Amino acid sequence: MRSLHLLASAALLSVAVGAHADNSAKLVQTGNDNDATVDQTGLLNEATIRQNGTANSGSIFQGVIAEENVASIVQIGSNSASIYQGDETRFSTASVYQQGTGNRAEVEQHWYTNELQISSIGDNNSISATQNGFARAEARQIGNGNSLVMTQDGIYHGNWTAVYQVGDENRASIEQGDGGDIQLAQNGNSNAAQIEQYGLRGELAFNQAGDDNLLAVEQSGRDNSFRGSSTGNSNSVELLQWFDGNQASVVQSGDDNIAAINQLAGYNEARINQVGMANQASITQNAELMNAVISQTGTGNMATVTQQ
Repeated sequence: MRSLHLLASAALLSVAVGAHADNSAKLVQTGNDNDATVDQTGLLNEATIRQNGTANSGSIFQGVIAEENVASIVQIGSNSASIYQGDETRFSTASVYQQGTGNRAEVEQHWYTNELQISSIGDNNSISATQNGFARAEARQIGNGNSLVMTQDGIYHGNWTAVYQVGDENRASIEQGDGGDIQLAQNGNSNAAQIEQYGLRGELAFNQAGDDNLLAVEQSGRDNSFRGSSTGNSNSVELLQWFDGNQASVVQSGDDNIAAINQLAGYNEARINQVGMANQASITQNAELMNAVISQTGTGNMATVTQQ
């Protein structure tokens, strides 16, 4: 096993001259069982790890108080990657690309205006990312057994997340804070998404097309909105929204779909549209200025609307 550890602020460039240290580290490893770690402190750091082989591991740690840091890990093979950018990080970017079997990636970015791009191509991939205020994240997974867990915390700063999963047994769990925007698309077998938006002005647009999909959303703040679509086999959609100015819409076309919407106050409006066999729909709204529309066409449909 070959192991390489760089302390970029000291060993790499030996920069000790003032507050604006500009460290750069680039590691390229080819082969199996390699381990690379880059540790950087200060501002304006840049780190790149490229690994080609199997059972490789790469880690990038960038300072507790940091600004405009760049971290990138590219792995081809059954690799593992982790990036940590410190608690006071701002205006930093991180990217991970993995292709192969059994890949994992973990990214942490803290405080505000950080950006993350992440991608998995291959079997048994998993992504976990944690961001804080005014963060932007995009994730792409293609192929077998993928899983995504992402947490963004707004603290009155808007977050944006786009997740694309194509292929078998995908799962996604997303949690956001204030001003969050989520675009979710799942295409293919056994997908499930559990999304919770809390705080103010959260938006969600979802698209599921393919077998055994399930989406459960809770928006617990104010002025949240919901859109959607499900196309194909055994889909189920559940939504719960709380308080002012909520909107909701569900469109399903295909077998065995179930949709339920609960809006429990405020200026609510809900729509369910289902076309296809054995569909069920339920809308419950309890309070002011409510509006509900259910349209079902097909076999064995049921509809329940309760407004009070």
